[in-house]
Amino acid sequence: MRKEPLLISLSQSSRTFILSTIAVSSPYFLSSKGLDPIQISIIVLFSLALSTFFLYLYTIINMGIKQKLLLLSILLSTALFILLYFQSVFAFIASIIIGGISLGGRDFATNQSLEKYTISTYTEVQKEKNFLFSIYNFLSYGSGAVASAFLFLIPPDSFLLIFEVIFLISLIQIIIYLILEFPEMPVKEGKNEKNDDINVKAKKEIFTLSAIFSLDALGGGLVNSSIISLWFDVVYHTTLSQTGFIFIIVNIITAFSVIISSFISGSIGLVKTMVYTHLISNVFLFMVPVFHLLPLSEIFLFLRQSTSQMDVPARDSFINSYFTREDRIRANSSFLAARNGGQIPGPGLAGLFLEVFPAGVFMAGAAIKISYDILFFIKYRHYRT
Repeated sequence: MRKEPLLISLSQSSRTFILSTIAVSSPYFLSSKGLDPIQISIIVLFSLALSTFFLYLYTIINMGIKQKLLLLSILLSTALFILLYFQSVFAFIASIIIGGISLGGRDFATNQSLEKYTISTYTEVQKEKNFLFSIYNFLSYGSGAVASAFLFLIPPDSFLLIFEVIFLISLIQIIIYLILEFPEMPVKEGKNEKNDDINVKAKKEIFTLSAIFSLDALGGGLVNSSIISLWFDVVYHTTLSQTGFIFIIVNIITAFSVIISSFISGSIGLVKTMVYTHLISNVFLFMVPVFHLLPLSEIFLFLRQSTSQMDVPARDSFINSYFTREDRIRANSSFLAARNGGQIPGPGLAGLFLEVFPAGVFMAGAAIKISYDILFFIKYRHYRT
């Protein structure tokens, strides 16, 4: 295995550690500053809207892959330094703006579409591509588990330590981007009737998939890491350490499940892997709040995570196989924007649910995500890899 995809995966892992740590700890940090669940949900919503704006903005900026990745990583480190230095609600909001930080707990940064395109150029063999994306996602979720363990082990309300650690880890990205060589941005061939037909077809498929993925993201916005963390705080009054322990198990289960995903997709195909595993996870998601007992809520959350993210490497491989090399960056960027944008209403709705019917956070999220599974399968069930 080449070192380049491993280094790119390490870059993703460092970013995941930062985003996971902020997502889980931010409700507790903001609560310590006197904010209530509605206000915290609004800040989460704001972060998702802003990160979506940055996705569109950075997509249209005409820069090479390496230059763009370096710019993004420097902005993230700058934002985290501001948060470390001032440690206030205003500094928190400023860091979100400067770094384009999403509090959803998932990595929807522009970096991801460029990294995935780069990985896709290393091989056109489907099984090898599936494996590379599984490693990319495995290390990401493994990093999320490490972040959760970090939050579990540190003393309560150690926000200064949290901000110091995530700032230092953000520097890893800059180092990796400096030492790696990246492919040139793909250039389309000159215009002719055949190429125009292909381009129109690709645009239609990107639009259709963006709409379908945004539905899944809407459900995901209701149950992102910050909202789950806030839900356990509101419903069961868990501490940051207790919530950190929950997310240790969540991320360990998820990390190993994405490795298994490549074997499943090699056996039954990418589309069936995406749909079947995701559908099962959403049934468990619906059950999380049903019995209103902390141990049972944790068990159903863990069961949900056992298959919840198996669709991610399969989806990455599907996108980077379904579209030609020339269309992959555009497709990945469009889908990231659609998924990020689709999340935006979720935290606001979750905040309302938390005030009047907390169980609705998981029930509504599950129902929406099941609708996505059905629509995607109807549309792409005939695709073969």
